[in-house]
This record gives sequence, C-alpha cells and structure tokens, in this order.
Amino acid sequence: MSLRPILVVVAVVLACAACATSEGGPVSGAAGTTGGAGAAGDAGTTGTAGSGERGGTTGAAGTTGGAGTTGAAGRGGSSGTTGAAGTTGGAGTTGAAGRGGSSGTTGTAGTTGRGGTTGTAGTTGRGGTSGAAGTTGSAGTTGAAGSTGACAPCGTHRWACWPMPNPASSGQPNPASYRDNGDGTVTDNITCLTWQKTASSTKYTVADGRTYCASMGTGWRVATRVELASVNDFTSSGSKFPAPLAGPAAFYKTGSEWVLTTKQIGAGAGTDYGWAYNFSDGIVSNARSGATGDNVRCVRGGGDDAYDTAPGALAVAPPNQYTVIATGEVRDNYTGLVWQQDTSTATMAWTDAAGTCAGLTTGGHTWRVPSLRELATLVDEAQVAPAINRTMFPNTKYGSKSNNWYWASHRAAGNATAAWAINFDDGFTGFNAGASGAWNYFTEAWVKCVR
Repeated sequence: MSLRPILVVVAVVLACAACATSEGGPVSGAAGTTGGAGAAGDAGTTGTAGSGERGGTTGAAGTTGGAGTTGAAGRGGSSGTTGAAGTTGGAGTTGAAGRGGSSGTTGTAGTTGRGGTTGTAGTTGRGGTSGAAGTTGSAGTTGAAGSTGACAPCGTHRWACWPMPNPASSGQPNPASYRDNGDGTVTDNITCLTWQKTASSTKYTVADGRTYCASMGTGWRVATRVELASVNDFTSSGSKFPAPLAGPAAFYKTGSEWVLTTKQIGAGAGTDYGWAYNFSDGIVSNARSGATGDNVRCVRGGGDDAYDTAPGALAVAPPNQYTVIATGEVRDNYTGLVWQQDTSTATMAWTDAAGTCAGLTTGGHTWRVPSLRELATLVDEAQVAPAINRTMFPNTKYGSKSNNWYWASHRAAGNATAAWAINFDDGFTGFNAGASGAWNYFTEAWVKCVR
C-alpha cells in the first residue's frame, strides 16, 4: 500500500499597530513635547521545525508608540499652539514564519502483482481432472478447464461407454495405461474400470460366477463381452492379459448372454450358450455353455445400472449412441470413434487393408484400419445377422464360414500369415488360420475404416 503524503500548513499572522494623536494648549503655553516613537516590536523568533510537523510560533507584534503629552495651558487665555503629533510607533516586525516540519516521505508505490499463470489443463480421457486455477496476481488468469471426463456412469455395461484403449505397443490411439491400487485391484486409466488384479483359478458356471463376484463387495460383477475385449492384448503371445493383470490363460465367463439363447430361437434354442473369452488365443466365442466351469475375472464401474438389463434379458443399447456427422461418417458418442458408414467396395487381402483406408477421401479426413478392440465396440448383442446397428450401418456384411469378415489392424501374435478379424454375423472374432471349411477359414475380408 502506498503512503499518503501529509501537507503542513504554516499560518502567518500580521500584527496591525494602533495610531495615536495629542491635543493643543494655550498660545502662550509651551508647545507640547513630541511623543517619543514607540519602541519597535521585537521580531518573532523563528519557529523551530516541529517534530511531527508543527508550524513555527508567530513573532510578537511591536508595541504601539505612546501618544505625545498635552501642552500645559498658557496664562492669558491664548490658546497654546497644538502640540506636534507624536510619531506613530513602528509596527512590530512580523515574526518569521517557523519552518514547516519535514513532510513525511512519500510511500513507495506497491509493485503490481504479476498476472497469475494459466492453470494446467486436466488429463484427457475418462474423468479428466479440472484445470488448476491460475495463481493470484493482480488478476490471476483462470485455469484452463480439464477435458470432459467419461468416468461417470454412462450407458450400459454391454456397450463401451468410454474410449476403447488399445495395447500400448500397437501404436494406435488411447494407449492402455493401468494403475495398481495396492489392494488386489487394478484401475484402467482409460476406461476407469477397476479390475480384480489376480483372477481366481477356481472355475465357475455363469450363475456361480455372478455369486462369486458379488461376494467381493458393492458394485463387483462378472465382466461383459466388451469389457473383457478392452483388456484383450491381441499383440501378446501366450496369456492375453496385460500387466499388471494376472491370471491363467484360459476361458473366462462373461456377463453377456447370446441373443439366440436368451430368445431360445435358432441355433440357440434349447441351449445355454453365452459369450466367453479365451485368453489363451484372444478369441471371443458365443458357443460356450453357461453350465461349463470357466474362470471369472470380476470388475466394477463403467456403465449405469439404470440402463443395464437383468441376467438373461436382451441387451439394450445406450441412448443417443450414434450421430451421422457428415455424409458417410458416423460418430459413436460414447467411444468418440468416427466410423466409415459404408463398407469397402470389395473384399481384399489383409495386406491391402491399410492402403484402402489410407486412400479413403470421405470428408477429407485421414482414415485407418481399426483395432480388434475397436471393432468389438460396434457389436449389438441384441441382434444377429448382422449384429450391428442396421440404421447407422445399413450395408454391413455377415455370414460365418465365408469371406464375410472385417479386417482388424494387426496380425495374430506369433503368426506370420494370419491376421485378426471380426464377423458381424454374431460379433465373434478370430484370425484366418483355419483349414478349408472351418469357421475361421477365410482368404479375404471387408474393411470398415475409422478415425
């Protein structure tokens, strides 16, 4: 704070001298004596500098000169001549004004606060944290808002309602990142799902697996098909679980039912088939009996239970899942992926898929071949033939034991010729390593590009 200057006012007082006159006597009388001049007033002493800025004292006024004495009256009646008027006493010299006390020095002006630094933006991804506020200066700038997070409940557990992470070694968007919580759980930093760190080696039926996961506490449940897809490391040989998740390389039950089993129609009539993941080879299948004992890996978080369905009920897609943002382009509002609405004009070898997407000119954007995990987000578990949103993707090809597959971005780990693909007949995955006539025998496939 700056100091306010103090002004010292010095009062100067001027003394005014009084003037006097004498009266005349008889003519014969002696002339009155002339009044002596008043003594000059002493000059006022100079005021010393007031401590605390007092003004000097005013000099005393000079004393007024006395009037001349009246001449004595003369005998003989003649009026005496008028005595000379006494001279006026000199006015006392005005005292010199005291020197004003030293005025206080002006306070140094406060330095202006530097502008606050801009707050850092929150991390992208699910549940991006809010940007820190700018530090206070003269006017701290507002911290940049964190990007919108997606850790809040959204949609159903049977669809990805978060960005789909890709294996960190794949070079694709949203590289996987995990946090070991030190309490037997692991959090996926991209999806915000919290996983059981070490899966039990005990094998469970579907019903027993649900009971087992529920016993872990509030919110724990059997992971669904798409949730297990999010931790299926298709780049790894052997067990497909990424570190720090641990567990046997085996079949794992899911919390997703197969639609034909639920409806008891078609190939599922009279069966209890359900989705299961084989973490020995990374393949997801819908032909695993619910009564068969398999491993279970429990999870919590993600979807909103209000949008989910009871066990044995049909899956219900999340609200407002897709938007057509331009001709030929569909955005998944949950994963953030933008898909080519149509399909490639022909099937092709896997080696031609990357060039086909790179050459796609739709919207003037750069397109690529999707990962196996990303393709898994398109599967509609409530439908078959094709198991996809038919309004948004009307020309989707399907059909098992044929070339009606869609290429994914990577070859099968440890295989120089086979590459990953998905079949929208149901949504099962595989790589083309089967013998002629087998379910996973195909020489070419379609392509649906993504950005």
